Amino acid sequence: MPMPSASVPKPRKPRPSRARGLRATTGCLTCRKRRVKCDELRPRCATCAKSDRECLYAPAIDCSGKPTPNGSSSANTSTPPTQGDALVTSSSPAVAAKSVSADNEHRIFINSPELLFDSPLTNVASVPSPHSVPEWYDLLAEDAINNIDKYNLHLDLDRTRLSRRQSPVPDAGNIDPQLQVPKPDQEAEISTQEQWNCPDNIPLTDDELVLFHHYVSVIGPILDLYDTSRQLTTTLPGLAVHNVGVLKSLLAVAARHMALINEPQLHQLNLSEHSVESDRSDQHNFPNSVLQVATQYYYETLHYLSQNLLYPSYSKSREIVATALLISTYEMFDASGQYSNGAWERHLRGIFWIQRSQNNNGECSDPLRRAIWWGWIRQDIWVAFRESRRVLTIWKPTKRIADLSPDELCLRIMYICGRCVDFAANEKKDGIITRIDHGGRLMQALKDWHHALPPSFQPIYKVSQPEPGNLFAPIWIHPPSYAAAIQTFHFARIIVLINQPSMGGMDDFRLRQRFLDDSVETVCGIAMMHHGKDHQGAFADFKALYAAGLCVQNPAKQTAILHLLEKTLDITKFPPKTLLNDLANYWRAGK
Repeated sequence: MPMPSASVPKPRKPRPSRARGLRATTGCLTCRKRRVKCDELRPRCATCAKSDRECLYAPAIDCSGKPTPNGSSSANTSTPPTQGDALVTSSSPAVAAKSVSADNEHRIFINSPELLFDSPLTNVASVPSPHSVPEWYDLLAEDAINNIDKYNLHLDLDRTRLSRRQSPVPDAGNIDPQLQVPKPDQEAEISTQEQWNCPDNIPLTDDELVLFHHYVSVIGPILDLYDTSRQLTTTLPGLAVHNVGVLKSLLAVAARHMALINEPQLHQLNLSEHSVESDRSDQHNFPNSVLQVATQYYYETLHYLSQNLLYPSYSKSREIVATALLISTYEMFDASGQYSNGAWERHLRGIFWIQRSQNNNGECSDPLRRAIWWGWIRQDIWVAFRESRRVLTIWKPTKRIADLSPDELCLRIMYICGRCVDFAANEKKDGIITRIDHGGRLMQALKDWHHALPPSFQPIYKVSQPEPGNLFAPIWIHPPSYAAAIQTFHFARIIVLINQPSMGGMDDFRLRQRFLDDSVETVCGIAMMHHGKDHQGAFADFKALYAAGLCVQNPAKQTAILHLLEKTLDITKFPPKTLLNDLANYWRAGK
């Protein structure tokens, strides 16, 4: 009979020395790595909660060798990396991917740092109710009336009709037939259409066809820069030919942009149909004439909204968010260099209200709503950066970086960029240690994104050394969405590096400067490839070039960046060239 196991003496394992620390065999991964005691509380153990660290558990393995669904969990905040770890990255994704440690790969697999950033990012009191859509119309009407005086325009319009929202049952004798809702006997024929949509294509005049084509060929691709499905170029025009609000706002933004670029071939427009008093032989009068055409369409958009805004189905429709984004784009082209409390700033907040009321976000199942959300946040990031405020979104993505496609990676960097703009906002209430940790988490998120890039983000053309007389070497990344994503990455990294405090001494300073120099060279190299008529790329370049100028102290490089930025603004016509003066004044103030 075998003896009981209790009577069998077991050899005693050697105890690790105090210098090496005791190795934990249970508990969360963070405590095991630190060799500290863990109480194994989930989702966050007490040790990680006390030290404000990311708490991760290894996935449980079932009998088939697959992780169980509840085998891991993560905390609400990520582990602040050290200064060296946060800054170490590479300009080459292929090289960078090789440097990712096993621990880092496991952490990225479990979660992504940017998914753990605090939210909401706006004050709770400022979050509107789901019934805020009518207030957006009030903003539109107020700004439209103010613009009459701003441009000294003489339009045959009744201002009083724009100062209030009208009944959702329009008077058929006083409005354009295209604005009317279908009659009851027509509803059976258009059962698949909403009341506020036209069952047949809305006819376009020759002039409107010119404007429509300008939107499809120029403005749509600008708005779709980060979206390879091209929803705002392909799907939105299809809505416009059946919805007067979308159509009028599309024509308004097209005419407003044409007034900015003022190219001779655009003089084919017959402006007389829009009650514009102008001498078409006067070349200098063309921009103002087209501006009045744009304003006329803007008011016709408001007229349509006043008739349909109170229909519950319309306030929840794709058409209203499409109209809102187009009007915001109109205000973008119409905006001056300062945005605080301006029309564009207020309309960005108005779109925030509408997006909230529809629960739209960057991961909507509807590709058009998703594209509209990203188009809106892209505009808001620039205004927030220039006004030193936080980005308006309160949404956080749910997908991990490891699960994103290349096209989704282009969108994710925009979200991370928004978090970096938040970090740079003029709301620095936290202590220096907290801001160092926050900046470190952002740098880790940027690093993880860069490491996740596939080889397709590599340049297809890159000169190793600048040509004689140039300070920067051209870099060509294709397609344009990938180039824009890289520009956004460097824009975001520059913002964090110049706003993050440092206690690392000279070594940390040299490391920061090395990465700032790398970002400046990459940003300027990509911008050098867009000096033709590449409107798409230029709209990503001007933001990155401006940020590059903020971290350059060498006078020769400052001059080169200023020259690149000026040529880029010649293409975009937005923002105004006062941006050049802002950068020059910033350099003078730093001397």
